[in-house]
Amino acid sequence: MHQVFFIVLAVWMQSPGQVTLRIPLQPGQAEEVAVVTFDESRVSAADVKRWVLLHENGPYATSTRGYYADCKSSNVPKLENDIKQTQETLKKLDSTDYPSELSDVVAYLKTLQSFWLWQEKEELAFLKDGKAPDSEYNDVDLGACKVSDSGRQNCREVLIKWHNCVLHLMQKRLGNYPKDRWKAFLDAYGIQERVESSLD
Repeated sequence: MHQVFFIVLAVWMQSPGQVTLRIPLQPGQAEEVAVVTFDESRVSAADVKRWVLLHENGPYATSTRGYYADCKSSNVPKLENDIKQTQETLKKLDSTDYPSELSDVVAYLKTLQSFWLWQEKEELAFLKDGKAPDSEYNDVDLGACKVSDSGRQNCREVLIKWHNCVLHLMQKRLGNYPKDRWKAFLDAYGIQERVESSLD
């Protein structure tokens, strides 16, 4: 997935070595911006730009799946593209590429993206062949969300009802984004962060 993040380096410096960056948390959008200040003698700007994308409002915590409320054949290539993007995102979530302090955050995001990938593949199989989605994922019983019958006539039941049901169950099992581990990481590297929103 080709993502363009417009990074703006602030012109002021609080003290020698202190640098402030404004980093949009979503590609091509400036609705939410992480404003981070750090000591460039301790960490590089390039690393900070990459690490900040693991923020709870960043691209790795966001599904790439589009909204498909019907069973048009034209949605198949769109969903296939969504799957490719999710697979590319997962490749970037290798804990060995990040500081050990971020291991729990990376693990959480990787689990989340892996679930979304499975969900997208189940929905693609339904769009292509009318196959009812599985009622189990990684030993998690999703029987409460089971679709009664297969077939394209259950389009909304699968793409909306089943989709939202398994999303809710898995979110409850996975829990919330590990904010405490993110904060501990920022503290360990002396990074100050605040989020600004144009929606406020």
